[in-house]
Amino acid sequence: MFVSRIKHIEPFVALLRRKFSDISIAGTSSQDEGRAEKVLAFRSGEIRILATTTILERGVTVPKSDVYILDADSALFDEASLVQMAGRAGRSKDDPAGVVIFASPEWTVSQRAAVKQIKSMNRIALKRGFLRAAEQRTD
Repeated sequence: MFVSRIKHIEPFVALLRRKFSDISIAGTSSQDEGRAEKVLAFRSGEIRILATTTILERGVTVPKSDVYILDADSALFDEASLVQMAGRAGRSKDDPAGVVIFASPEWTVSQRAAVKQIKSMNRIALKRGFLRAAEQRTD
C-alpha cells in the first residue's frame, strides 16, 4: 500500500492493525532504519501488508502482490510514479495480473495517463506473447 507522505504511514498502519488484527502489517519509509529488514520480511510473506512511500516504486519484486495507492490524486504522484507503483502488482507467473487500485476522490490527468500507458504496454506485451489473454485485465 502506497501513501503519499511519510507522516501518514504510522497512523495508517495503526488503522489497518485495528481492522485486520490477524494479519502481519508493517510500515516503512526512507527514514526507517529497519526498512531493508521489513522489505525482506514482506518479500518472504512474513509481513502480509506493507504501507510505504514511493521507496518501493522501483526494483522491488514481491510475487503475488496487489497494489493500493492511497491519495492517488496527490500532486506527488505523477504518471511515471503511478506506473512504477502499479508495476509492483502481479510479478509472478502464478499471479501475473495482480490488482491495482488508485484510491482517490477524483481522477487526475496523471492517473488517466498512467492507466492509458499501462493498458498500452499490456496490449504490446500480449501481441509479443509475454501475456496470455486471460492474464490481461482491462478494468
